[in-house]
Amino acid sequence: MAPSVVVREGVKVVTALLIQELRKIIRNQYGVSETLLKELALEDKEGYKNHLRMSEEKFEQLLVKIGPKIQKQDTLMRKALPATLKLQITLRYLATGDSFATLAFMYRVPKNTIFIKEVCKEIYEALQEFIKAYFFTNK
Repeated sequence: MAPSVVVREGVKVVTALLIQELRKIIRNQYGVSETLLKELALEDKEGYKNHLRMSEEKFEQLLVKIGPKIQKQDTLMRKALPATLKLQITLRYLATGDSFATLAFMYRVPKNTIFIKEVCKEIYEALQEFIKAYFFTNK
């Protein structure tokens, strides 16, 4: 392989790693999960409950039940989104119906990393004994 090709590929890898680190910094400094929700949990319990439609305690209980099932493994090229963030995004979506674009902007994640169906499936599995679903049939 020519030296210029090796250098070019090395630059691509370093650039990808820098972009990944920059995204993490931006998410941690400006994302709702790291700013607003942490502030609300400390100073405004009702505001927290209004944002996710559940208390911080209930959120933590649900996270313990489904966290391991929705947490993906990190790879060499990317860090997986934390289960906490996935659950927060899903609960906000269920609470408000916000678009994926809005959720991506608020939580500072790419739209294609928002997996509402996957998280809802795990919520349903974990809380199946508490969920009552009524199905109506047309006669």
